[in-house]
Amino acid sequence: MTSQLIYFMYITCFSHNLPLEYKVIDFLEHLVNGELSDLDCLDSGNEADENESKLTEDQEEITVNREEDDHEQMTITRKHEIKWRHRPFTTIIDTSFQNHLIYDRHPMSPYKYFKQYVPDVLFDLMSDSTNIYAMQSGTLGFKPTSSGEIRTLIGLHLAMGVMKMPRVSMYWEAGMDIGIFRNTMCRDRFFQLRSHLHLFNNLERPAENNDVFYKVRPLYDAMHRRCLELPLEENLCVDEQMVPFRGSLSVEQYVKGKPHPWGVKMYFLCGKSGMTYDFLLHQGATMEVSEQFKTQLGLGAGVVYHLSQRITEADHKLYFDNYFTTYNLLELLAEKKIHAAGTARVCRFASPPLQSDKVMAKMPRGSCDEAVSRDGKVALVKWFDSRSVVMTSNFVGVGTMDEQGTFLKVSRPEVIKLYNEAMGGVDLLNQLVSLYRTEIRSRKWTLRMITHAFDLAVVNSWLEYRLDAKRANLQTKDTLDLLHFKMNVAQCLVSDARPLPEVQYDMVDHMPNYDEKTEATRCKRPYCTGKTHVFCDKCNIHLCFVPHRNCFKAAHRK
Repeated sequence: MTSQLIYFMYITCFSHNLPLEYKVIDFLEHLVNGELSDLDCLDSGNEADENESKLTEDQEEITVNREEDDHEQMTITRKHEIKWRHRPFTTIIDTSFQNHLIYDRHPMSPYKYFKQYVPDVLFDLMSDSTNIYAMQSGTLGFKPTSSGEIRTLIGLHLAMGVMKMPRVSMYWEAGMDIGIFRNTMCRDRFFQLRSHLHLFNNLERPAENNDVFYKVRPLYDAMHRRCLELPLEENLCVDEQMVPFRGSLSVEQYVKGKPHPWGVKMYFLCGKSGMTYDFLLHQGATMEVSEQFKTQLGLGAGVVYHLSQRITEADHKLYFDNYFTTYNLLELLAEKKIHAAGTARVCRFASPPLQSDKVMAKMPRGSCDEAVSRDGKVALVKWFDSRSVVMTSNFVGVGTMDEQGTFLKVSRPEVIKLYNEAMGGVDLLNQLVSLYRTEIRSRKWTLRMITHAFDLAVVNSWLEYRLDAKRANLQTKDTLDLLHFKMNVAQCLVSDARPLPEVQYDMVDHMPNYDEKTEATRCKRPYCTGKTHVFCDKCNIHLCFVPHRNCFKAAHRK
């Protein structure tokens, strides 16, 4: 007993910078007076001498140099140094947001918004890579494709997301009579192109490549560049999204409770409106999050801190759930003047003195308890409605209480109100993508990721368009909804392979020519089922040119 007391006194004197000449009676007097209450610096008393020596170093904050171009220091507090007090959270910082960006433009056409995310160079890359892959796989009878034909292929996939037939082949059935499919590309050619669709030459894979998604990286990089150009909203959130997929992929995950539990996980930084400003593809240890962030903060908090590098102005508000929330994350975000809040797992916050669920269940609904860190940087709020919820923040605590509920009014803290109002950005994005998702039944993960990228591009394009329309004071009836917006983009992609109306009907220099193909090509005039070797060398489309079926003449006249 005496040896344990001496050990206890020795370690506590170190943790409080007290002289070792303290007598036992003086030590007990301080302990009774509550001046040496930090008992969590001790574990079981059975640690090795090496661990004891480390306790003396824990008084200093850990400073490490950030990697690469970041020369600032990342300062975090160790868990046993986190101390809590029962008191209201008060802050003297100004949390008002000043948006100095002047971002005003007239709404453009849907296809112009889409091209900002998917530029023309990507279609050229896809056509070249598809031709190379067809040659490498030794596919017999494969006709080399072009960027225009790849545009048509993508446009048809987007149209499928809107129309949603049970089977892909039904889009070409005569009874359905869907002109955008029957008059644009034959069914067999569609399946042939889709099975060979590529964005990357497999033979050019770097020897030391660690990127799981290198085959689709050019497409996601192009989208990422556009997302980084968008001006940020005041309220932002970070959450995860699942890309539905069941197949062979090393980073495929199962997340219980999701609408699509199996798939590829992505992390998004979104605004309250659902607009995407940054994202990450989850791929475990090879994810492009700094090793320093993952080591010091953990994977979840490291992802949030990585995405927060996108926030370059002060006073933005950032929200996330308990998968990401840690004390150190809130501490670092406060240093960057980012106001953050999120749900919390109490086990990550060094045993805060919050009331238990059993005690709070006996109190009226809407009761809350609050604890603040000793340095006053972080607040923990436990609120009991039908069950307990723990929130943490670096800028707001209980604050101004308000009431919610239709039939039963329940008081709620300010941090709960702000979180509920702003946290749903990623969920809104997921909902918009799922409305007209391009369903594709394939065990090739590349096809699933490519179609998902185009769905994301359409949704973000529509959110940009709707924001511009609102700023231009367009009436709601004159603004396209997501369904018509996506169909408009699909039609523009399909028509990109066809001549423009002002070219097709200008009645100038449209000369018939004869190709040298072995088999005839289907006529491109709507509703014509004939095949021909004749094409217009100006419009570059095949048209029947026979006495009883002169599609060439009819196609060039309105």
